[in-house]
Amino acid sequence: MVSFLRIVPASTLIVAIGALVGVSITLSKIATNAGTPALTALFWQLLVATIVLMAMGLASGKRLQLTPQYLFYYLGAGLLGISLPGFVGYTVLGKVSVSIYSVLITLSPIFTFIVSSVVERKILPLHRLLGILVGLTGISMITTTGLDLADTGFLWIGVAILGPLFLALGNVFRSKAYPSSGNPTMMATGALLSQLLLVWPVLFLIGEPSGVEPTSSPAQLAMIGVGLVTAFSYLLTFEVQSRADGVSFAQVGYFATLFGIAFGALIFGEVIAPSLVFSLAILFLGLAISNGHLNPRQLYARLTGEKAC
Repeated sequence: MVSFLRIVPASTLIVAIGALVGVSITLSKIATNAGTPALTALFWQLLVATIVLMAMGLASGKRLQLTPQYLFYYLGAGLLGISLPGFVGYTVLGKVSVSIYSVLITLSPIFTFIVSSVVERKILPLHRLLGILVGLTGISMITTTGLDLADTGFLWIGVAILGPLFLALGNVFRSKAYPSSGNPTMMATGALLSQLLLVWPVLFLIGEPSGVEPTSSPAQLAMIGVGLVTAFSYLLTFEVQSRADGVSFAQVGYFATLFGIAFGALIFGEVIAPSLVFSLAILFLGLAISNGHLNPRQLYARLTGEKAC
């Protein structure tokens, strides 16, 4: 499977990752609705995903690299890209809808642009600044008119924003710290295993040993499902990361939002206002400008009939 992924275009993998993220958010909502503690849900996600990827790595004859450079990468990528955003997701999905959280995930590309600029000590190009402003306008329209926020406290929306912020930090970290000779499968395995080794003892320290006991409840099945989805999504993630920078990878947010909203409507019956379509168009327009897929001058020329410079 890993060999097959190497011939798949990065853009196709990014769409697939977005779809898997949408599935993961939906399953996480099922687990949290059943009252599963956030740390317990995160533990099962890490356990299942680690077992799957480690088995794949062993079957292919790969081994984890344990040099300081690799260990640093595992820990940083695991914390920023897996544990912290995962814990935030499990915490807030009991308070916000799948649609709202999926929309907020789209802030990840915007945050990635900003963090990357700070890390590289470069002023953002004008088109990216313009795109960020347009994208934030779309986010504002969505959260004020496009979704039903009657039962959602703005405090929880603020907490939920930490999720895409951590994802953005993870995007930039992986791009900067990725070892040149790293194998995508084992890099993902190392990141997941590092977090499992951190979370497991914490469950006992806080008095939640029941978190490691298997059950046959729908919540347990949902958590196992999240683990399986995580294994394959991170396999794709690290494959893409070996080919593209953090800013390019951040486009996963587009598709995670679309799939998340669709699953929220289909599975949980979440109401989507007609204005959401227009707001999403504004949001995606901003992202397209920011990542360079759409030139503002060309857009203006098309709208006015003038020739672009």
